[in-house]
Amino acid sequence: MASPSPSQTPAPAEQTFAERLSALEAIVKRMESGELPLEAALTAYSEGMQLLQACQRDLQQAEHTVMLLNQQQQLVPFETE
Repeated sequence: MASPSPSQTPAPAEQTFAERLSALEAIVKRMESGELPLEAALTAYSEGMQLLQACQRDLQQAEHTVMLLNQQQQLVPFETE
């Protein structure tokens, strides 16, 4: 099964967090296989970095949202025993 080319893959901004994470995992697997030629590996690395940055932005936004909700609702952090 061939992996989608960059032109067939939606831009990171158009994907959900789960889609970006799945795409990032697929890139890591392809790169870890050691079967990519240098040019393809560099392209995959660049795509992976874009996806990673988009995922990090999503997580930061989610953390900020949770902090705001906690302040507004005066929730206490969950603590494991």
